[in-house]
Amino acid sequence: MLASPAIRLLYAACLVAFVATSASAQDPFWAEKMLNRKDFKFGSVAKGGDATLRLTVKNIYKEDIQITEIGTGCSCVKWDEKPADGQPFSPIVVPSGKEVSLTLRLDTVRYDGERKSVAKVSLYEPIHAAAKTVELPVEAYIRKDIVLSPGSVNFGAVDLGKGAEQRVAINYAGRSDWNITQAKTNNVYLKPQLVEKSRGNGLVNYELIVTLKPETPVGGLRDQITLATDDTNNPQISVLVEAKVEADIVVTDLQFGSVIAGQTKTMNVVIRGRKPIKIEKIERTKADESFKVTTPAVATTQHILPLKFTPPNEPGLFEEEFFVTIAGREEPITFKAKGRIVGSAAKN
Repeated sequence: MLASPAIRLLYAACLVAFVATSASAQDPFWAEKMLNRKDFKFGSVAKGGDATLRLTVKNIYKEDIQITEIGTGCSCVKWDEKPADGQPFSPIVVPSGKEVSLTLRLDTVRYDGERKSVAKVSLYEPIHAAAKTVELPVEAYIRKDIVLSPGSVNFGAVDLGKGAEQRVAINYAGRSDWNITQAKTNNVYLKPQLVEKSRGNGLVNYELIVTLKPETPVGGLRDQITLATDDTNNPQISVLVEAKVEADIVVTDLQFGSVIAGQTKTMNVVIRGRKPIKIEKIERTKADESFKVTTPAVATTQHILPLKFTPPNEPGLFEEEFFVTIAGREEPITFKAKGRIVGSAAKN
């Protein structure tokens, strides 16, 4: 038998209450439940390597939560968000349902060998005065016999579709027969390659060549490459890889909202390029005259084009895709115009 509307409403209300409860001092683990990790294990890291790990703090409660303080047990690790010595820490507010990322950085320049410490995060919910500091164990082994130069693979900003290449020198001092057997990653957009440069007198030198593939999508990339070695005590070394892939030309979709059939509405299409761009033509899949836009004759880094839309007498949602052909660019860029036709224009 189907439940009555009242019972279903009560069930839904209970479900919402379960999903978004209040932080309570009666739950000794309310703060830990907001964190995506229980510890920081950096593993084996080369001297001079750029080693960071992220902590995500997600507010699963109804009330806003504050990150009131962050700290560490030693100077071998430090939060990127921690202000300079002597400067106060400004609380970070995490709204209900939102999350904040914090970055813990291992100092591989001033320190080496085995490092053990703690990372501290203090959380506070002001309405119920619930406060707790969570301590997360930190473990790392900084190998002074291996030096990376530079300390990570940082591509910086890369144009969409261009790809890029970076090289890192790996210098080892110890056994003359020491080997890196493999460079591997689970990221399909990265291609690592190892080249042995020299060896002798206890010194071994490699070059790590990392290719960022042209098909890498727009957005930030943060991953690592693992170097497998024949060292039985510390068989792996992690190398941080970062990149930010940006579109060389950007255009955003247009939201027309509610429009009336037969009543023209105009919105601006904004097309931006890093370099001056020349628009050759603007097309759409349909052949009717409901949309009209003039193709500009000049090349510039920003085009603001009025797009006129006279809605047909077809009430309901609409979505039109446009194709913009840019001089010297093989593939067109696209944008969409969306909205809803709600009625007809009044007749005179």
